[in-house]
This record gives sequence, C-alpha cells and structure tokens, in this order.
Amino acid sequence: MEKSGFFNSSGGDRVYDATDFATYFGGLVSNGIFYRTATNLQVSPAIGLALSVAAGSAWINGYRYENTDDLNMPLTTANGSNPRIDRIVIRLSQISRRIQIGLDDRTAAATPEAPALTRTSDIYELGIADVLVPTAATLIVANNITDTRLNTDLCGLVNSLVSAVYE
Repeated sequence: MEKSGFFNSSGGDRVYDATDFATYFGGLVSNGIFYRTATNLQVSPAIGLALSVAAGSAWINGYRYENTDDLNMPLTTANGSNPRIDRIVIRLSQISRRIQIGLDDRTAAATPEAPALTRTSDIYELGIADVLVPTAATLIVANNITDTRLNTDLCGLVNSLVSAVYE
C-alpha cells in the first residue's frame, strides 16, 4: 500500500489522526530527553521519602512530553528488612493517551534489582533514574539516586534520525 501526506482535506477526503503524525515524527526524532540544560527531568531528593523531578521535556515514539515545573513524587514506605530499587520513568500510555512521570517500585530483596522497563504496543517507558530505598529508610539522599537519563538502553538524548547522504 502506498501512503503520502499530509495534504489539506477537500470535502473530507483526507483524514489524519495523532498516530499518523506520531509515526511520521517518530521516523525523524529518536526517543529520549531533550538536553537543553543539565537539569532537564533530573531526579533529586525531596523531603523525606520523596523525590523531585525537574522541569524538562522528552520524546517517545513520536509523542512529545513536557513537565513545566518541579514535580514531587512520594515513594512507598521502605521495607524494614531489605532494601529495594525503584525506577523513575517517563511513561507513554496509548490506552490513556498521555505521557506522565511514573514510579515502578520493586519488592524489597537482600540483593535488590531495578524493575525492567515496560515496552509494549500499549505502554512504552524511558528510565530517567534508579533509586535505592535503603532498609527502614525515612529519607532519600543524593547518593541513593542513579541518573539514567544519558543511558541509551534506558533513556538517552533526543537525536535527529535524518542524515545527509552524499553521492
């Protein structure tokens, strides 16, 4: 099947939806965060068992995300016997038709591991930080946070997928 676009409609003969545009833009720009400043969507400690996600923007599968202000993210209560590693993600949900910052928390274990990212046709996540929640912790400190924004397997930077070809 041949496809082309985008053209103005004449009498309703052209109908496009968000998926058409996302597919187009997804072929031009890679997934990741925009790195305008070093603090773009950076995760840092907040008060107690909470985190702060800085303002910034990202791109997932042709869809744009923007957080315009610091976002407070409370964590679940720490386990009294074992630590755990939570993952802070930017989550695209095709079902709810939105992108939001999310928390993938993990069951505490003697040797904790970060949760795997969900990457299905309905949900696609970019991991921006892993957070060690120590045994019986009542607060998170900077050393508990591993910044994963630049890790290309988990998140990475937005890049152009267009390259010039010279013959």
